[in-house]
Amino acid sequence: MREANSGFTLLEVLIAVLLVTVGLLGLVGTLGPVAALAGEGRMHGRVALALASRADSLRAQVRAGAPVCVVPSAGTRQHSDGLLERWSAADLGGSARSDERPAIKHPALANR
Repeated sequence: MREANSGFTLLEVLIAVLLVTVGLLGLVGTLGPVAALAGEGRMHGRVALALASRADSLRAQVRAGAPVCVVPSAGTRQHSDGLLERWSAADLGGSARSDERPAIKHPALANR
């Protein structure tokens, strides 16, 4: 009688390599969109931080003039990373209010 050969045939090895290759290509294909989403999230965080900082600054300017309500001056600021801030405030007959929609933009988020 013949002894049974143990091990894998060449066809089985080729199919296994093909399946692993397809799986790895699928995994690599997801890395690009994941990296883009992470970068966009970082930019959104930067914009939110700049907005909170500007709101605190405007509040501090209003409180500094107490008890008289002093309207903060309008202005713009360009950050080194391309972030552009633009703000203004209005006198509403004894009370100051900043714009309801302050403009803080990042160039990479301009098309969104």
